[in-house]
Amino acid sequence: LFAAEPQALLSLAQRTPRRGQGVKMADLKAGLVANDKLASMAVSKERAGLTSAQAAQKMEEFGPNEIPAVETPIWKIILSQFVGAMPIMLEISCIISALAGDWPDFFVILAMVVVNALLGFREEMKAKNALLELTNQMESTITCVRDGTPNTIGVTQLVPGDVIHLRGGSLTPADVEWMEGDVLSIDTAALTGEPLPRKYPSDEYGKLILSGTTVKQGEAYCIIRATGINTEIGAGQADIMADRATASVSVFEQKVMMVVNIVISIAVLDAILIVVVQGLLRGGWDTNFKGTLLTALSILIGAVPIALPLVLQVTMAIGAYRMATKHHAIVTRMSALQDIASMDVLCSDKTGTLTTARMSINLDMIWAAKDDVIDLIDPYAYRSQDRVAYQKQLLLVMGIMGSNADKKDDAIDGAVLRAFDLMKKEQGDAPATMKEGYKQLDLTGFNPEVKRTVATVQRLYDSKKLIVAKGLASKILDTSSGGQDSGALQWKCEECETEGFAEMVNKKDAELSAAGYKTLAVAVGIEGEKMHFLGLLPMIDPPRFDTAITVQRLMEAGVEVKMITGDHLNIAIETARLVGMATNILPGEMTREGGHTGDEIIKESGGFAQVLPRDKRECVLALQRSYNLVVGMTGDGVNDAPALSAAQCGIAVEDATDAAKNAAAMILTTEGLSAVFGAVVESRKIFARLFSYVSYRLAATIQILLYLSILIYAFDCSLDPLYVILLALFNDVTMIPVAEDNQLAAAEPQHAELGHLIGFSMTLGIFQSVASLVFYLSMDMGLVKGIESHLDAGWPKSVHAQNAIWLQVSIAAEFLIFSARAPGLFFFSMPSHELLISTMLGNVISTLLAIYAFDDPLDWDEAITIWIFDIAALFAVDIAKMAYKYINSADAAGIIDEDEIAREDQQLGEKPHNEGEPVAPKDHAGSIRKQRESVKLIGQMKNRGASVKSQRGASMKFLTHGQQRQTSIRSRSAVIGNKTHTRAAGPSQKFGDLRKRTPGSVIYQK
Repeated sequence: LFAAEPQALLSLAQRTPRRGQGVKMADLKAGLVANDKLASMAVSKERAGLTSAQAAQKMEEFGPNEIPAVETPIWKIILSQFVGAMPIMLEISCIISALAGDWPDFFVILAMVVVNALLGFREEMKAKNALLELTNQMESTITCVRDGTPNTIGVTQLVPGDVIHLRGGSLTPADVEWMEGDVLSIDTAALTGEPLPRKYPSDEYGKLILSGTTVKQGEAYCIIRATGINTEIGAGQADIMADRATASVSVFEQKVMMVVNIVISIAVLDAILIVVVQGLLRGGWDTNFKGTLLTALSILIGAVPIALPLVLQVTMAIGAYRMATKHHAIVTRMSALQDIASMDVLCSDKTGTLTTARMSINLDMIWAAKDDVIDLIDPYAYRSQDRVAYQKQLLLVMGIMGSNADKKDDAIDGAVLRAFDLMKKEQGDAPATMKEGYKQLDLTGFNPEVKRTVATVQRLYDSKKLIVAKGLASKILDTSSGGQDSGALQWKCEECETEGFAEMVNKKDAELSAAGYKTLAVAVGIEGEKMHFLGLLPMIDPPRFDTAITVQRLMEAGVEVKMITGDHLNIAIETARLVGMATNILPGEMTREGGHTGDEIIKESGGFAQVLPRDKRECVLALQRSYNLVVGMTGDGVNDAPALSAAQCGIAVEDATDAAKNAAAMILTTEGLSAVFGAVVESRKIFARLFSYVSYRLAATIQILLYLSILIYAFDCSLDPLYVILLALFNDVTMIPVAEDNQLAAAEPQHAELGHLIGFSMTLGIFQSVASLVFYLSMDMGLVKGIESHLDAGWPKSVHAQNAIWLQVSIAAEFLIFSARAPGLFFFSMPSHELLISTMLGNVISTLLAIYAFDDPLDWDEAITIWIFDIAALFAVDIAKMAYKYINSADAAGIIDEDEIAREDQQLGEKPHNEGEPVAPKDHAGSIRKQRESVKLIGQMKNRGASVKSQRGASMKFLTHGQQRQTSIRSRSAVIGNKTHTRAAGPSQKFGDLRKRTPGSVIYQK
């Protein structure tokens, strides 16, 4: 069949609906049904597999079952390091130095070129090695039928049409179609996020099993339909490889380099103009050709922030170490350290990230159907003083009798077993005593056709045998519901004869389902007699104990949190409600609308459910391309990997699959989202350090360019290039400890806005230049010895004067970091000891050089005078900085109070030992207490924030922090289809709260 109709099969099985094509989920299902019909024409022929010749032909046509590597030659990587604005400027400076015969400067600049190239080459090779690791992830073997004989071959050798044998524990190596054998239980959690395994083949899911899933139970022969990048997961991995093919550059770094390029362009024009002025107008070509070239060289060198890449690398390396040790986050892409500080939206997976990834029965919400049934099953029921509690105990005990006690890892039976253990812990000996009155004789396991388990149970007090069934509610009420099945026992519960009973059960089942719960129905009957419906056991994957408060903290830090999950829509909505996220969760197929409408839906929704891997990636890309947002993505499964790779801040949570870790920029080593918030705080402090250094470096560059240019144009005084090189090196090397500087985390996403960066740097640079110009004009007034009045001897140009100019600029530039780094007045913000020592040591060395090393040196009196002048200038420049902030950014948000968060975490306490266990009905249960306290803290945070605001004066806050307002929280409401959805105000009063939270009016009080 495959040989006859290969294109038909490929068009149906290989292709996934893509964005912009308007393909609906119904079309995809219709294609799968058509595929099943087509495949049934010649199953026996396909069962024999391919011949070696056919396999070789397919290999030529489709290629190996792997992701093709994107190879970049080493020599190209090396050469690329010498291309770009900064390298080219340094290379031009080398050439000018050589032409002028200034060999000391030539070798110093050449060393700078080589060091920068080595740093860039290192980053490129890290990206290349990550790519090689990604391409090796599919290496494994599998049994394949070739030439009619089963053989073990590498999965990379599989081609469409091969027949393979899958069994329990096997990882599906390609997109395959079930042919014959057992009904397979397939764990699709890594692909869809669903905690419950799917059954293949089935009417609901068909026969097509996607690559990346795991076989939980059963053995079967399957035929390969798509391999490599033609699979759903393979296409996503190809996208990941494209993302990882080159070294990543953060948004912040891109904007910084844009500003650097602007400054360098201005410097080039300035150098050309200086050559024209000095060479032509002042006769420099004839009298001093070398001096003219060196004057232009000094301008070019002064424009290049030579150590900028080095300082950025050191700062991020130290930041990465802090992330790993303090916040349990391992950084795999350094750019993420900057990008996460700018993160506007966090798209979070649900299962395993927001939730515990373990199904749990809500003991509070167990629904017992009729009171009189328990007297028929348990003759001791009349002794109970609390009939409702007794009904729930009996219902759960019968659920235990219909479960396999050895299957604690099973999603359903494990949930029932854990629920019973917790009920015993919370309710004393009564449940255990009740269970001792029954003994399971045999059990027929779950079958996807009959959708129930059936057990024979002996009632010990009279040795009567009971039939206990648990499963889908409609099948437990009436086994003929949906059509006669192949179950050995068929029945219709006696209560169904009561008018309206079945409708009542179905209504309750629908209500629980709408609230996000999966239900287990339980029925019991004496063998040979009618069955009786006992009730429903509601199950849900509960949120982690700290998810709610972490989500709230992220929102208060200006980060919008969206849920993107492969799980069912109603479950996603209920989980969002429980953790305080936006509840306007939409079906995943709406991400495929395409165009502006589709992007608008993605932006305004609270998230999406039942998504495919490409849908998650499209959500990330839409937010990036249409709204220019910095997007974060958390996840743990194969289905999350394409989106993790596309996001600027891809975060793989603890116990993530290898595919997710390879795609992510950051890997968490602790559970849940709390580490993400810690990473946000730390990254914003890293951003503050980088911004302070970059703004300082740009200001120093502007000062050098502006001041030196004024000296040349107005006073015909040029500084020796060696002075400029030493100035750049000293100021950059001493700034390396900025990576350890004390900084505060801003309460809003930190974006490197070009206008603000340029404006802030120009303010500092211009006022620094004014201060230096004042010093130059005052040199002949006694500030520097041996300088005659400019009225008699002209403006100072001597070597002694150049020493004084160099020392003044060098010390002033060192002091400038104290103003650049402080959000308010510099003396309110204490720098780190390392930065303070390094800066002052640099000033001492500069002073010693000016006094003892240079020709025509300064004396100590002159050096002390220059120190005093620069300290006074620092105060003046700092006042100018505050004036700029007041005019342009006085409405900036406040800071994140880490001390307050630490107190809240201490009050919240440690993670409860029974997190993920069923929820007990009593308030003193450990997990309930922890989860309730986490939500109470949200209200307390707001109260404390209001009192703090009333206690602190706005003007003092501006002087100390440079900021006057609290974080502005963007609206989480969205209008979709003329219906307004808003963030849930609290738990549903209709069903109660899974975690016994306080009322929503307390949680989200204004």
